[in-house]
Order: sequence, then structure tokens, then C-alpha cells
Amino acid sequence: MIKSTTKPAPEYFGALDGFRGALALLIAVYHTIWLTHINTSAFLNNGQVLVDLFFVFSGFLMFLLYNGKLGTARQGFDFIKRRVARIYPLHFVMLIIFVSFQAMRVVSHKIGLSVVEPGEIMPFTQSAPETLASFLANLTLTQSMGLFDSLTYNPPAWTVSVEFYTYFVFLAMMAFFPPRKRIHFAIIAVMIATLYFRLSQLKPDMDFHYDYGFWRCLAGFYCGILAAWIYRGLKPHLARIKSPSAFHALEIATLVVLYIFIVTFTGRLQFLFGPIAILFVLTFAIGRGVISSIMTTKPLLYLGKISYSIYLVHVLISIGFTVFAERILPGIAGPDWNANGYGGDLLLVPYLCLVIFVSHYTYKYVERPGQKAILSYRGSNRVRSWVGKPPIPAP
Repeated sequence: MIKSTTKPAPEYFGALDGFRGALALLIAVYHTIWLTHINTSAFLNNGQVLVDLFFVFSGFLMFLLYNGKLGTARQGFDFIKRRVARIYPLHFVMLIIFVSFQAMRVVSHKIGLSVVEPGEIMPFTQSAPETLASFLANLTLTQSMGLFDSLTYNPPAWTVSVEFYTYFVFLAMMAFFPPRKRIHFAIIAVMIATLYFRLSQLKPDMDFHYDYGFWRCLAGFYCGILAAWIYRGLKPHLARIKSPSAFHALEIATLVVLYIFIVTFTGRLQFLFGPIAILFVLTFAIGRGVISSIMTTKPLLYLGKISYSIYLVHVLISIGFTVFAERILPGIAGPDWNANGYGGDLLLVPYLCLVIFVSHYTYKYVERPGQKAILSYRGSNRVRSWVGKPPIPAP
């Protein structure tokens, strides 16, 4: 009998993908400046921790995908290469766009198209966050590793910076100290609790990024690893539960718990987010309830596919809509066009539509081609010898 050598496809968590897209849109609304009923709600005012769910998603998926597969130099090299291919092309393109945008600001002031507003700091000056040094830091993804005292260029890219270096911590653990026993995961849980406790002593809430963002990411990422371990242990027992009503109730309860936590647990209480995030990921990794069925509809799955683009492109679009709302709309609809916030609510519709439209094309023409180009690059023979790959044959 001939045995199949086809590798089983990795498990797909559609509900988590759908939530990835929905959360990306929520963050796009969170970063709007004009008045709306949504961005002034208690949920979004305290919504900084929504970003941490992305870190937990990453830790969960990375552990399930790479557990037992990062024991050699070649496997480690391929892992980092795949991570670079996934995150770097769009980050680089958006960085160049932001550099160009800042250069246009300088030129417009030089030729008199705009004036320097009180308190405005011009880019590429000594006191500005946009300098040559911060540009080089963005190129090396070190811009949010505690080197600067503010965000630089594309603000959401701070998560790309800290998560990239978290991958190296994960790789080192999986290569040299892979967790296998309960005691190992108990140690990870203690490490997470210690990190969050220490961060709560340094910061008043979870709204920090350029200074201690790496440690924030590390804590969230390892919450995802804990969630993956728990999920792996639960999975054999889940098949015994036949009633869908139990999963419906679990999913609805989880969303209620998440909402209550975000709205009521403010300040340093936000550092208790770890268990809530683990519960959220576990619930929707199981994915057998009514909410999961909604999150796995085609539109939401597509938003999940382009969520990285949504996350990195939305700020520039938000800036454009803010200028439109502050300088153009009052002349068209009157100075009180948004006195009650409903005008701002309506403005969210074209804003989000444009974010999705642009993200569709950046995914299609930047993310995917860039990823393919990096993954197809075979490297020099010297590098290949370091990671145990055969040399490239001479032409």
C-alpha cells in the first residue's frame, strides 16, 4: 500500500480571521479625529486593548503552526523569511508614502501654500519625530523599540516593529527551550503576569507603544501561546458536546465580558486584559456558535484577508478626511454641520469605504507580490550554507 506524502493542511480559524478584519475597521474608526458617536463612546475611548488582541492572535497561530518545526537553523531562517515577507513590503511602501507626505508639507510651507500653525513642528527638523534617524529606524523595524520618545511616520506601524522582534524571542524559545509540559506553560503564565504587573507600575494604562511596546507585545503574544496550549488540550473533548446552544451561549457571553471589561476596566485595571484575551481567542477558535457563523461570512473573511492593509493605510486616509472635515465641509454645509455628531457619523461611511477600497489594492499589488518576491529569493550560497540549504547550481 502506498502511503500519502501530502502534508495535512493547517487548521483554519475562520472566526478569528473575521474578527481580525472587524477589529482593523474598529481601529480605523478609533484613529479618526472628527466628532462621531462611535469614536466618543466609552468602548472606543478605552479601546487601546483591542490592538493587543492582534498580538494574542499571532501568538496563538504561530504556536499551532510552528510547534515542533523550529529546531534547526534552516527552519529558523525560513520562519523569519516568511515573517519578513508577510510584514515588510507594505510597511516599506507606506513608509515611503509617509516620507513623501512629510516632504510635501515642507514644500507647501516653503512656497506659501500653507502656513505653520501655532505649536506645529515641521518634519525633518531637530525636534520633529520625522528625521533621518527615525527613517532608518523604520527601515530596520526598530522605531518602537525604545529608541525614540514618540511615534514616527506611520503611527500604527509600531506594532509591526515590536511584533517582528517578538518573533525572534519565540524562535529562540522554540529552538532551545520548546515548552512541552504543564510546568513549562505554568512558567509562561507567571512570566505574562509578571510582565503585566511590571508594566502597570510604569504606565497608567495600556495606551503606550514607542517605549515599552515590545514588552506589551511580548505579554500578548505569549497569552496567545497559552491559549493555543489550552485549545490543543480541549480539542479532543469538544467533539463530545453536541448541543450548539452551549456554543451560542459561550460566544455571546464572551463578547459581553469583553465589552464590559473594555468599558469599565480603565486605567491600570486594563493590565488584567490577558485572561479576557485568552478567553476570546479560545471561544472563537472553537468557532461553533452563532457569532462565529456571522464572522465567517465572505465579506468579513475578506476583511480579515486585507486587515493588515487596513491597519497600515487607514491613518493617511484619516488625515485627509480630517482636513476635509475641518476646512472644506464647513464651507459647504455650514459651520455647524457636525454640531450633534451625526454629520461625523455619516462621514465615517465614505471614510471606511475608501479605507477598504485602498486596502484591496494594496493587498493585491503590494502585499501579495512583495511576499512572493521575498519568498522566491533564494539568497547567496554563503547564507544558504549557514542554514543548511544546498548551494544554487551554476548556470
